[in-house]
Amino acid sequence: MASERNLMFDVLKGLGIISVIFSHVYRGGTDPLAIFIREIAMWCVPMFFMVQGYFITSADNWAQSTWKKIKKTYVPYIYWAIAYGVFYWYTIGKKFTVMDIIYGKTALHLYYMFYYIVFAILCPLLYLLPKTLRRYFLYLMILSNVAVTFILEISKTYHLHIITFSGPNPLKWWGFIAIGMLLAEYPQIRDYIAKHAKAFFYAAIALAIIGLVEPFLNNTVGYLFNKVAIFPLAIGITLALAIYYSGENRPGTEFLSFVGNRTLG
Repeated sequence: MASERNLMFDVLKGLGIISVIFSHVYRGGTDPLAIFIREIAMWCVPMFFMVQGYFITSADNWAQSTWKKIKKTYVPYIYWAIAYGVFYWYTIGKKFTVMDIIYGKTALHLYYMFYYIVFAILCPLLYLLPKTLRRYFLYLMILSNVAVTFILEISKTYHLHIITFSGPNPLKWWGFIAIGMLLAEYPQIRDYIAKHAKAFFYAAIALAIIGLVEPFLNNTVGYLFNKVAIFPLAIGITLALAIYYSGENRPGTEFLSFVGNRTLG
């Protein structure tokens, strides 16, 4: 699990893309299979952020790197956001604003790009902090993310209005960025996982099952990412797949890496 590009990360992103496609295809279904697919597919967006965080390793050449990311990813995204806005305005009369374009609200799946570019621009600046302070802040990011998600979950369950702000909320995702950044900060953790891969693989499977089953037990199915169960689900599936595809001659590696290699990062 080195921070240079390797097939395992591209495979993860390839699997994530396929999960996104399936979750959107089955979005409106009410049969048990559609519900199950939507629930398990929730792992992919947190995984994308964890992988993104893993590759944020310094603030070197920050201005140049930021401008490169904006040109490479955000400018094309703006074109697509405008295209979606025009399409829905023309077909169903749905109006859109400049802020809708920036926030990714002209189409359901575009919200990810807003957070991606925000984290890509701001998170490298954490490396300007002293190492100890930076690590404490990363832990705070994770804890605050869990807290915000829990608040959103109980708000939906009990019809409360604790968080009234309806705009973009980076705190809902930045904990996953922090997980990736912390993993890169502690190479000894990666080495330990590699040495005990089998045990961690089964533990990751168990963690993922907990995250998958919990919403069915607590009637939070359909809460999408607004439930704490997203953490064990996403971390468990991501870790299990990362361990599995770190091995040799795994089925589908070439195809999945081909798909993942043509995405962000």
